[in-house]
Amino acid sequence: MAEVFNKREYLKNLIRRADKNPEELEKLKEEIKAVIKELQPVEIAIVENELSREDGISVEKIREICDIHLELMEEFLTEEPNLEHWHPIYISMKEHEKLLILMKQMKNLVEATVSNPTFENLLTLAKLTEDLKGIELHFQKQEYGIFPYVEKYGVEQPPKVMWSEHDTMRAMIRDFAQIIENRDLEGLKSRGAQIMTQLLEMFMMHVHKENHILFPTALSLVSEDEFKLIRKVFDEIGYCCYFPEAFTESLQEQKIPSSEGIEKLISAYKEMKNALKAIGYIDEEDTDTVKLPSGSFRKEELVAMLNTLPFDITFVDKDDKVKYFSEGKDRIFLRTRSIIGRSVQNCHPPKSIHIVEKILNDFKSGKRDHADFWIKLGDKYVLIRYFAVRNEKGEYLGTLEVTQDIAPIQKITGEKRIYDEE
Repeated sequence: MAEVFNKREYLKNLIRRADKNPEELEKLKEEIKAVIKELQPVEIAIVENELSREDGISVEKIREICDIHLELMEEFLTEEPNLEHWHPIYISMKEHEKLLILMKQMKNLVEATVSNPTFENLLTLAKLTEDLKGIELHFQKQEYGIFPYVEKYGVEQPPKVMWSEHDTMRAMIRDFAQIIENRDLEGLKSRGAQIMTQLLEMFMMHVHKENHILFPTALSLVSEDEFKLIRKVFDEIGYCCYFPEAFTESLQEQKIPSSEGIEKLISAYKEMKNALKAIGYIDEEDTDTVKLPSGSFRKEELVAMLNTLPFDITFVDKDDKVKYFSEGKDRIFLRTRSIIGRSVQNCHPPKSIHIVEKILNDFKSGKRDHADFWIKLGDKYVLIRYFAVRNEKGEYLGTLEVTQDIAPIQKITGEKRIYDEE
């Protein structure tokens, strides 16, 4: 154990030197490679995590320095995990394979189109660009499926690096799609080919990192039951280029109690129920009631009411953990139940974490009680509001996020005083 620790410290010191003196990076590469060869993927992830926490080295810098891992991947991390086909890691790796094929096809077609801009080439390129946009579902499955569970075991930096790369690739795909949508042949010649080449290269490096660092780390930490929950998140988000078979979790054999045992269970339940009624913990008529100072709800009513609100709400507690979000049918931003208990900072792209921290710190200090933002999101005009939640003594309890598409509201004019039948 001490030997592994010393190797980790040695690697950290090498990366610190490369961070402080970028011109030495080339000279230090061989030393860094030699140390990395003797460490497991989990150990590399720990090093990245500690460098961020202890030295404040940025995600971008770690990404730049640790790209040298890729030069070693073919040498010592080539074996794919032996996983069943339902497994989220297996699905993710199959998506990697399909997306790489798509990007290589697009790169070759862009080069052919620049040389010979036929209508057929342009039409095919437009279709493939639409297919490529499906990569968003792949990114979201990582960000809201795998990342939260890896973070739960204390490995936070690698997911941040991966998310940072997702955002970079998102921007590149948006730029490329705009060129195609505008039918900008000059832009395709001057920028499109370069963007697609850089995107392919970056995604290839990204795939190596996920397949050989992030995924082995997840497999060493996350339990099979947790991976089954992650698979449910995957199914909820959806698929873009690889469509796995439906997953039906096999139930473990359960022993059925005897008739005498069932009678005893029923008797015990009745005694417990009567005791709870006697102390007023549950209602006589309704055993599923949530009592509040100004009224009460059955749980079904409360859940349905919150999900019917014409806006989305999310509550983050005083320790910055996500405690609740509404599940309306037309949510603006993706939320999955895997984020419950997750640090809210880890639910945002690395580039916006400083804003999240600023809002939370201002709310906790009492400097502010709310913050508003508004952004264009396709046809939507999204108003995002944050409110400090305080008790009667003014003590901070958490933060409420309210998100609403206000585009329909902005179109309202005049008055409406009657109920129109449709």
